[in-house]
Amino acid sequence: MNQTRKKRLAGVVAVTTAAALVAGACGAKKETSEATTTAAVTETTAAGTETTAATDTTVAGTDTTAAPAATDLAGILGWDNSLAAVKCNFGSVLALTGPGSFYGKTMSRGIDLAIALIKEAGGPEFSVEYWDHKSGDPAAGVTAMTEMVAKGISVKLASYVDDLGAMLGDTAKNHVFTLDGGGGTSIFGQGQPFFWGTRAITPNDTLPGVFEWFKQTYPDKKTVGLIGWDLGGTINDIIKKDVLAKIEKAGLTFNGLYELTAVGASDYSQSITKIKANEPELLIAGIYGQDPGSFANQAATAGIKALIMGSEFTPDGVNASKGTYDQNGWTFAYDYFDAGSADLNPLAKLFVEKFTAANGEAPDFYAANFFENTVRLWELMAEAKKSGIADDKLCNGDTLEAAMEADPTLVSLYGGTPTEVGTSTHDLTTHSVVKRPMGAFTYKDGKVTPLAYFGIDGVDFKMVG
Repeated sequence: MNQTRKKRLAGVVAVTTAAALVAGACGAKKETSEATTTAAVTETTAAGTETTAATDTTVAGTDTTAAPAATDLAGILGWDNSLAAVKCNFGSVLALTGPGSFYGKTMSRGIDLAIALIKEAGGPEFSVEYWDHKSGDPAAGVTAMTEMVAKGISVKLASYVDDLGAMLGDTAKNHVFTLDGGGGTSIFGQGQPFFWGTRAITPNDTLPGVFEWFKQTYPDKKTVGLIGWDLGGTINDIIKKDVLAKIEKAGLTFNGLYELTAVGASDYSQSITKIKANEPELLIAGIYGQDPGSFANQAATAGIKALIMGSEFTPDGVNASKGTYDQNGWTFAYDYFDAGSADLNPLAKLFVEKFTAANGEAPDFYAANFFENTVRLWELMAEAKKSGIADDKLCNGDTLEAAMEADPTLVSLYGGTPTEVGTSTHDLTTHSVVKRPMGAFTYKDGKVTPLAYFGIDGVDFKMVG
């Protein structure tokens, strides 16, 4: 056990907020959540067992070397059942309605599956209460925070960079430990107390690798522009400053196009007019959900010739593209989760098998991230208990924040090897991930093809093919 973690966690008992708040956070249950979790248990126990056992896998945050069985979460992670009697009710604020409702559906599936498998593995008895931020409505996020705090919940999983920044203040003020696997920290949410981004920042973190791929693939092309979400003056300025710095560092030329659109936009006619008047050779698309599909369809119709580099790939985007993705292709870059990869680590392989059995389809990036983050709550609670924290203080924001600060390396579905579980490390200042496998890919005719692999800041860059 990390000695620093021991010392930091030992001090949490003295600073943990009101006992009544803790009791509420650890004991409350929501009937709808219980029903969902029970269903997940029933479905996931039917998952297939055609797997290859791995050996000698060392998992971050533990002192043991386990021989993982790919159908057993406890066996893969090597964690004991010392938290089996601990109950933890946490919150999750997702896009349950609105144009981004796809996100809420897939993220909640990942959470519910993790809760079921953790219980089967002898871990804590988790339950979750869901709130709806209505696909990026800041007012809905603020309301969710008020209700969550009133219920005494001080642990949550979040998306849309904690609803585009509106929840960050109350998160810090009320010591609500938060993992955001949907938007990460973005650039504007870095360094916020109790708020940790668990995915690479898009498009910013991908840009060094994207630019290297672009230069090697199209050595005669130099100009770069961007279309992205309009998140408000201050946030827009922070993101733009970072994007322009990365363009300059790569030795490319910003052509002056930096077009911002509303979240959830479906009509891009005005933006396309501006793009055609000042068309770059590489157009970064920092838009998400259905938006990139709608944009790609309209851009193709308008005859846009720029290479468009998207920041994600989802079934929602495919549908909104009205066949454009399949006919013309969609190129994108981020920490894409490839459920069909032969190189999945044991935890990722288990997740894919169980998710597919429960839902009748393979999981995507967002389901993976929220499954991963739910498992990480168990990991952090287990480390806190080893350091002497009482059971009734484990499901608590102060406890988990101290555990994260003591050792910000957590288990991951990403990276690793077929015999070794992956890990992800977070920066203690920015609260963003500092090591995360990413790549550039193209989707066409129902198939995703890798173009290049790289990490944050373009490290370990490798062309494919």
